[in-house]
Amino acid sequence: MNSEVLKNAGIDVEKGVTRFLGDRQLFENILLTFLEDETFNKGKNALKKEDYKDLYECIHTLKGVAGNTDMTQLFRTTGVLCDYLRKNQTVEVKEVNSLFNEVEEAYHSVLAGIIAAREV
Repeated sequence: MNSEVLKNAGIDVEKGVTRFLGDRQLFENILLTFLEDETFNKGKNALKKEDYKDLYECIHTLKGVAGNTDMTQLFRTTGVLCDYLRKNQTVEVKEVNSLFNEVEEAYHSVLAGIIAAREV
């Protein structure tokens, strides 16, 4: 996979490979597996249903994956949304939608980067 393409998509390849004990192939395999993961889509469905408990669970899971694979922007945006959902018993729909849009943008950037890096 092309490291520069991944970096431009918000993935810190150097840190990621280090986290995987220098096993670049394993790191890349995990990134490819991420393409098949349905957590984001489940979160999007929870948002549509205004099921903020399920949304939190999905975003928290996505945050963990992003952190473990050094998807820096996705990790940051999921962290902000997680914090908001955790701290607010009553949520403002407009605020949740705005924060989710930031997650979605970072998520799609990562997906596009993995796909492009795979094809180079």
